[in-house]
Amino acid sequence: MKLEQKTLGDDLELDMSPMIDMVFLLLIFFIVASQVIDEKPKVGIPAAAFAKVPEDTTGRLMVTVTKDGKFFVGQIPVTLEQLKEQLGIAIEADENLRILIRSDGETRYKINEKVMIACAEVGATDLIYSAFEE
Repeated sequence: MKLEQKTLGDDLELDMSPMIDMVFLLLIFFIVASQVIDEKPKVGIPAAAFAKVPEDTTGRLMVTVTKDGKFFVGQIPVTLEQLKEQLGIAIEADENLRILIRSDGETRYKINEKVMIACAEVGATDLIYSAFEE
């Protein structure tokens, strides 16, 4: 009796539907999770007559200043000293660090000046303020 041998290239098929299902489930998970993670502190961004939306806002460290003088790096509340430490660590990792400052429209200039001085002390020179176009 002669047995027939199959070669490796003959009629091998992989069912792709379980993999496609997993990709869609992971995609849905990350979309939902990203919405929860991206909670920014609430501030009233001011409007300016000559405000321009920057072309590239990616890769900026976001510092938020509330009207009562609280500071946030991302979503984490920090003191002024902790802000300097965080900026120092970030500037060591990337010497061309770009900073986005989201400040409430009712924040006093003195408080914003402290943030700018903290940035200057650690060597960060690329700062922009958030503002809406009028």
